[in-house]
Amino acid sequence: MTDSATDQASHVFGCLHGMVRTAALYPRMHALTVKAKQTLHDALTAYLSTHGRLVYRFLGDVLVADDRILPRESLLYRQFLAVCQNERQIGSISFIAGVEPREVDALLEAVTEGVGGEPSAWTSRKGLSHVLLGPPVQPEQGGGETTAKRAYYGSIDALRDIQATVRARSPLAVEQLGTLRVFTSTLLEQILQSPALVLRLASIKSYDEYTLYHSVNVAVISIGLGLVIGLPETLLREIAMAGMLHDVGKIAIPLEILRKPGPLDEEEWQIMRRHPVLGADLLSRLPGSNRLPMIVAFEHHLRFDLRGYPSVATGWAQHPVSRLACVADVFDAMSSRRAYKKAIPNTDVRGFVRDEAGRTFDPRLVRVLDLMLGQLEAQAPEGGLNERSDRVSRA
Repeated sequence: MTDSATDQASHVFGCLHGMVRTAALYPRMHALTVKAKQTLHDALTAYLSTHGRLVYRFLGDVLVADDRILPRESLLYRQFLAVCQNERQIGSISFIAGVEPREVDALLEAVTEGVGGEPSAWTSRKGLSHVLLGPPVQPEQGGGETTAKRAYYGSIDALRDIQATVRARSPLAVEQLGTLRVFTSTLLEQILQSPALVLRLASIKSYDEYTLYHSVNVAVISIGLGLVIGLPETLLREIAMAGMLHDVGKIAIPLEILRKPGPLDEEEWQIMRRHPVLGADLLSRLPGSNRLPMIVAFEHHLRFDLRGYPSVATGWAQHPVSRLACVADVFDAMSSRRAYKKAIPNTDVRGFVRDEAGRTFDPRLVRVLDLMLGQLEAQAPEGGLNERSDRVSRA
């Protein structure tokens, strides 16, 4: 789906939601309700005349149009998605070219009153051939890896947008973080259904956009560690967001330092070591944001023995999630190729992490990492850990 088609699909869904809202206020034959139905029919006709088919799928609080997650609409219409799935037993709506006005009337009945059983049987009874309804998606039916990869790359795009906004010295919009949260939640939901996705997703790398891909990988690995510990889903959601934003301070670091094709000199390291403070400061100024990403951004380089950076007072109580992010951060960084080093094999990274238990890393989390990798590598198909992004060469 192209960006233009995505915008059109977003418009069509907005018309659908507008029709439902209007029908909640006025009778079915009221002029405003009739107009709302006509607006949806016109929008569908315009879209389908070019594309032929449009399928909306509801995956929890995520709206997918054909193959594209719609983050803004997922936030705007979250309650409507929940009602469709939980009260109306509708998990998908498909439109095929040739939609008739009577089929729009039937759709309005379905999304406001329900279908009273199997959606496909209902559409058959109504004689609908251009509007088809499907049941809510069950976990095993969700095409988890495909959805997870869409959310992965959607997270990259959301982080890229945040990066561009900050570099332009413009204020971040709440909607930008909301978009990132939608993709993060989708990743979490798919990993909860299939934990083996952790290593398959974390194996996606980008030489050209290392920081963006690294941030998503830290979130994915952090989810995996949290699952082994047995953390609740609500906390895993915040841990994932913290992983996404742990390196946000690097946006304020000069690009010539971030992209230097070799090790940094001491002066450059002094500048680079400012990124935890810069990131925490940026996140602290966002209205209504959770404090955990700010804390993790500040603390993820402290080390377990507090000999890292930035300098903190003696006896500083490092947040447990910061320690978890530190493990995920180093694991992904060492296993990634950079301009000045080759990717280090997972077995060697594990050896380094074990050696640094009690110094750089919390010994308990070192054991958790070992347990996670042992479990996930046993589940992985042969060759399943060597995937690379199909976008690795895209700047």
